[in-house]
Amino acid sequence: MNYLYFISGIVLFLVTVSDLIKTTFSSNGGGRITKVVSKGVWKLFFVVSGKNGKSALLSYAGPAVLISILLVWVIGLWSGLFLLLLSDTDSVVNSSTLAVTTPLEKLYYAGFTLSTLGVGDYIATTDAWRIVTSLAAFSGLAFITASITYFVPVLSAVGLQSKLSLYISGMGRTPQQLLLNSWNGKDFSSFFDNVPDLCQMLIQHTLNHHAYPVIHYFHNNQVKLTVAPAIVLLDEAYHLLRFAAEQDKLKMEMLQTTLDTFLETMQESFLQDATAHADAPAPDLGELDRQGLFRESTENVKQVFAQELKERRKLLTALLEKDGWTWAQVYHPAE
Repeated sequence: MNYLYFISGIVLFLVTVSDLIKTTFSSNGGGRITKVVSKGVWKLFFVVSGKNGKSALLSYAGPAVLISILLVWVIGLWSGLFLLLLSDTDSVVNSSTLAVTTPLEKLYYAGFTLSTLGVGDYIATTDAWRIVTSLAAFSGLAFITASITYFVPVLSAVGLQSKLSLYISGMGRTPQQLLLNSWNGKDFSSFFDNVPDLCQMLIQHTLNHHAYPVIHYFHNNQVKLTVAPAIVLLDEAYHLLRFAAEQDKLKMEMLQTTLDTFLETMQESFLQDATAHADAPAPDLGELDRQGLFRESTENVKQVFAQELKERRKLLTALLEKDGWTWAQVYHPAE
């Protein structure tokens, strides 16, 4: 027996299984292999598309990530079982002639065992190898099925992501427009009426990022349906609203907590090494000031955005750039 092949096969099989279990059954994100494959595939699409969020090519990045992950799992399980069988020359024989199988025939046997086809033209020689074959067949049935069914909640989470984006952009295409659309001359009651729904969707979106990190790589090249500019728009509107004449303190607190939690999640998972390459622009406050929306001077508002919110807006810039967008999609979406 070749112990190098035997040990390598066991290690590769177990590493693949642990990554698959971590990704499909855990609510705390994907396994290490899944993360590496996801980032690698996204980076390839991102670079080829010219890092342009409007590129139609990026729309295929998410499905490509899912397919790549599935292929890596299948190849990992298949290769692990193949190495195990390869460690013993007599592990599998031809069922008709009882001739010792070649490496290529062992590869074929490993494949139809994991896929539970049960062709039967090759058989295991000993009880130990029959047990290995049975375990591999059960593993293939369970884990490959689990990996495919994993796609369903992921696609559901992607749907919620688009719904959240459209919900926010439907309230206003810019932070200023959102506030002006909500202002009835006395307060922002129409905006605050929507805050519970906004918070609920954003909380669910944040939880989905914990459970299914791959949703970050599902990109929509329509600005109104993409989540990064929408959440940045909402965050900017929230901070402008802090200086408004009338507020609902409870719902402002709800919105702040929800936005902070989302940005913390992004910072921990996707923006760890991200660096903002552009400066966040100062918001145009002219129309808001003319409508009498502020209880403080516009100079004070601008100072807060430039100083107090400087680090937060750097994070927002990195979030936009990581998805191929700029601040133009937040403050000048028609450009």
